[in-house]
Amino acid sequence: MRRRVGAAYDRCMELELVIADRTHSGSLCLDDTLKLFDELLSHARPASVTSFNQLLNDVSRASDRRSSSTSESELVVSLFNRMVRECSDKVAPDRCTYSILIGCICRMGRLEHGFAAFGLILKTGWRVNDIVINQLLKGLCDARRVGEAMDLLLRRMPEVGCAPGVVSYNTLLKGFCDEKRVEEALELLHMMADGQGQWEEVVRRFKEMSARGIEPNDFTYGLLLDYLCKNGNCSEARNFFDSMIRKGIKPNVTIYAIMLHGYGNKGALSEMHDLLSLMVANGISPNHYIFNTVISAYAKRAMIDEVMHIFIKMKQQGLNPDVVSYATLIDALCKLGRVDDALLQFNQMINEGVTPSIVVFTSLVYGLCTVDKWEKVEELFLKMLNQGIRPNIIFFNTILCNLCREGRVMEARRLTDSMVCMGVKPDVISYNTLIDGHCLANRIDEASQLLDSMASVGLKPDIFSYDTLLNGYCKVGRIDNAYCLFREMLRKGVMPGVVTYNTILHGLFRTRRFYEAKELYLNMIKSGKQWSIRTYSIILNGLCKNNCVDEAFKMFRSVCSKDLELDIITFNIMIDALFKGGRKEDAMHLFAAIPANGLVPDVVTHRLIAENLIEEGSLEEFDGLFSAMEKSGTAPYSRMLNALARRLLRRGDISRAGAYLSKLDEKNFSLEASTTSMLISIFSREEYQHYAKSLPEKYHFFSDASK
Repeated sequence: MRRRVGAAYDRCMELELVIADRTHSGSLCLDDTLKLFDELLSHARPASVTSFNQLLNDVSRASDRRSSSTSESELVVSLFNRMVRECSDKVAPDRCTYSILIGCICRMGRLEHGFAAFGLILKTGWRVNDIVINQLLKGLCDARRVGEAMDLLLRRMPEVGCAPGVVSYNTLLKGFCDEKRVEEALELLHMMADGQGQWEEVVRRFKEMSARGIEPNDFTYGLLLDYLCKNGNCSEARNFFDSMIRKGIKPNVTIYAIMLHGYGNKGALSEMHDLLSLMVANGISPNHYIFNTVISAYAKRAMIDEVMHIFIKMKQQGLNPDVVSYATLIDALCKLGRVDDALLQFNQMINEGVTPSIVVFTSLVYGLCTVDKWEKVEELFLKMLNQGIRPNIIFFNTILCNLCREGRVMEARRLTDSMVCMGVKPDVISYNTLIDGHCLANRIDEASQLLDSMASVGLKPDIFSYDTLLNGYCKVGRIDNAYCLFREMLRKGVMPGVVTYNTILHGLFRTRRFYEAKELYLNMIKSGKQWSIRTYSIILNGLCKNNCVDEAFKMFRSVCSKDLELDIITFNIMIDALFKGGRKEDAMHLFAAIPANGLVPDVVTHRLIAENLIEEGSLEEFDGLFSAMEKSGTAPYSRMLNALARRLLRRGDISRAGAYLSKLDEKNFSLEASTTSMLISIFSREEYQHYAKSLPEKYHFFSDASK
């Protein structure tokens, strides 16, 4: 008995594999499908529902391709009935089965039966997806029952927790267009813009409607232009704008405002200016919103003179700048550090009877904090309260950020207490700011307590909360605490980001926890995620510092083949490691390959190669490299020249060292203490006394000092 059951099970598995393979390859004909269906009925198990669905779907697709005939759809219904009747004790239909059935029933025009099957899905408790409902929508539209289709999309879909997709909208839009129901079609187009529809599809349908004589009105155009501009597609928006005018639809002030806002956000200031001129030429006077849009565009790019010109223009047209105009200007001035000018504008707006908003006060507080005018901040705060303007969380967080940046964490803590007294509850940003401030002040344990206390006030730490404390732990060498915190964030469902991994990796490598670092980065690479070049640089540096240069070089070549923007830091890491590993040829090849990767060797690159050339005695090659570096415009810095002079002195090449000491003098750089110490040490030895004359004259006293 057991053997027979086992054989039946094996045959069932074999059938399921055959069905999966043949439906996937498309090699099934109708007769084969029916034979496989019959045999599967005899050997079915609960998991066989997937195979039944594959067979039913194969027949259903044939029906879909032959819309003029319903024979295949009827066959699917018949097969479904057999499955339920003959096999109900072995396998039950699932949501996918009913979805296939509903599609076939709708193609047969039996919508009532389709809705009955839909009811069974709901009754069973399965979650409905848009694929099922789209088939009902199509059936209703094909039956010219578009009103019912609209009700299904607007009312029933949200009721069953299903969001309409682009196919849902397109099906209904086609139904309205087929029946020439223009107003409903336009209304649906508006909904597509506001909802889940894909805008490429909306644009296509928009053009299609126009081609069929269903003309959009100015409101519809405004909706389309607004979306295109918000998504940075101003050129496409301008095409539609121009087509409006060609069709005799005169753009109103709202349409112009949409276009100007789009150009301003994109930084297309020339196009914005030209459109504003066109608007005025067409007899439409700019209102406050238009002027403020233009002011904002110029202010974002720190073009203060242009902003002031707009202010003058507004007044010439009888419009006084409002609170939005002043808020935009004051914010721009504060971000440029022109706080005194911002205060002048603040006084000007008050003189003109414009009441400052909380936005204005927040901008001024930011500006005053950045230039360390804390007395003015307190004065402004009191003025704000006297005017009945209540500070909000953004206002307080601005002050918190600047206090913490200056290391004044206790004052920041007192400010949070004041916030609570004034009815403003600190948010996640407030806590993140405090955590960062305590870490900067090396008060790591207090930062940790702040993170722990977030839950008690109903706040959930985010990735920035964890990253900040992780960085604090790593900077003071508390890698065990950092690693525990890293595991905690994983347990709490906070997914680590690139910065998180970079911080942990750097900390592990820096504290010589090589094997843990290696395990971590191998898991990172296996995850298949795209990591930043900064991540790879940390790994490469860690490998090189742990004498795994071959492994690092292999990874470096792999990184070069990825779609990553390489940087010179990565090259410097490998060049230094290859030299230290005695692989001068590989290092020089890598140096030569830098321009081919779109990079330019920096002063660190040249220093690394120069130091290594000196170490191995390739002094003429070193001189040539240094000369080429200077000709390329890369200027040596003090630390580099001191290091090169010391290496040459260590080799006993006093005359060549003298040349680089002269370069220090030419650039008014100072001798480092270690260079001075080496000069004294060199000239304390009798064999070097006669070389003193080859040094610049100012260094001759070292010879006398050593006697």
